[in-house]
Amino acid sequence: MKFTIKPSLPNALMAVLISLLMLAGCGDDDPNPEAGPGEPEGLGEYAMVTAALNADGQTRAFYLQRVSVDNTETIDNSDATELSAATGAMMHSYDGHIYFSDYANGIMEKWSIDDANNTTLVADMNVSELTFQGNTAFKDENTAFVGGISTDILIFNPTTMQKTGTIDLTPVSNIGNSTDFPQPGGTIVAETVTEILIRDNLLFASLMPLADLATQTPGEKGCSIIIIDMDKIDANTQGNTDAVVKRIFDERGSATGAWGSGGGSPFMRLDERGDIYVLCHNSWAGWRAVYDRPAAILKIAAGTTDFDESYYFDLESVARGLGSPVMNLEYYGNGKFLGAAQDPSAINPDNPFSYFIDPIYQWWSFDLYNQTAEIVTEEYTRAAVASVTYFEDGFGYVPFEANGEQFVMKVNLNTLETSKQFNTTGTPHLFSLQ
Repeated sequence: MKFTIKPSLPNALMAVLISLLMLAGCGDDDPNPEAGPGEPEGLGEYAMVTAALNADGQTRAFYLQRVSVDNTETIDNSDATELSAATGAMMHSYDGHIYFSDYANGIMEKWSIDDANNTTLVADMNVSELTFQGNTAFKDENTAFVGGISTDILIFNPTTMQKTGTIDLTPVSNIGNSTDFPQPGGTIVAETVTEILIRDNLLFASLMPLADLATQTPGEKGCSIIIIDMDKIDANTQGNTDAVVKRIFDERGSATGAWGSGGGSPFMRLDERGDIYVLCHNSWAGWRAVYDRPAAILKIAAGTTDFDESYYFDLESVARGLGSPVMNLEYYGNGKFLGAAQDPSAINPDNPFSYFIDPIYQWWSFDLYNQTAEIVTEEYTRAAVASVTYFEDGFGYVPFEANGEQFVMKVNLNTLETSKQFNTTGTPHLFSLQ
């Protein structure tokens, strides 16, 4: 039996999820009223989506415009196009377009933006059957994949924004199975596909098994990934069960996948050697206490379809220390990535979402090959909700929000020196238009 939650159900889950990802940045996130507009934003070579917190303290308004990373003055939203006045969303870029996944309303939009900063809504697609969609994976101009709280992965054409088929994961689903986790009698009630990575002819779909939807209680003590053979997929067919190869599991980690955090950051990455690295972050709700194990990286080596039993990278021990979860896997090459270590002592006990939305994270650079870490900045930020980073020419452009400011932080990837590149009105997310 297929498991698909209709958009209206369950109300408790939707309230928790939308609040968790929309509340991000409340409090001291207000735009700097003294900041004036900078140089014309329509002449840049990159797309920037800013997410400005609304007066309700829960939803955000999203704006799209072109920018230059060479700009050093404040960029406001006066020349930007409003994508939505009040919602929660993640963003991706592909083939010169911005894909705006409005997860609060179950809609994915495709936007174009020309050299003169003119924007056009090219097409949209209703994905409400996924309830809460994960990150999108693009194969080519005709085929893309997205999952969610459903046993189906949707196949769609990213050019036309038309759904064409599905991949039914029922043959390897554990929904209904008793795992006695996190408590005796625990049963998996849902499995959400948080993100998908493409390597060669295979899809690697990360799963987040849950024992309770409303509280996001994990239903499995470990990391599960489903592997799918793209050579056996007919993009215009419903089902495609023959393409599902297997489900792999590693109890050393926890469920992976950002599930819309950071603006759409992926937590599975492919390096130059063809190895896949998986971030098991333990950060959702009270998962760090439930799992009682550090945030860690697992590996699926090139040419294999199983976890590498010889590889395990404890991120907490090399950064702030055990008990400090690490979010984000912003990979910038040669085995290195930017991640954000949480300071648990800074969590507000009166706010159940504090672990996620508050400025209690510090950026670090991690080395996957040598299993070392080096701090990038001592300043605290809301890195769980602002993490989509653009890398170019030896620099990283990191969204940063704290102390009443939102800005792009420029990181020299060789020296790890940082500087403020430009202020923004709302949390900035930069994307290539190539």
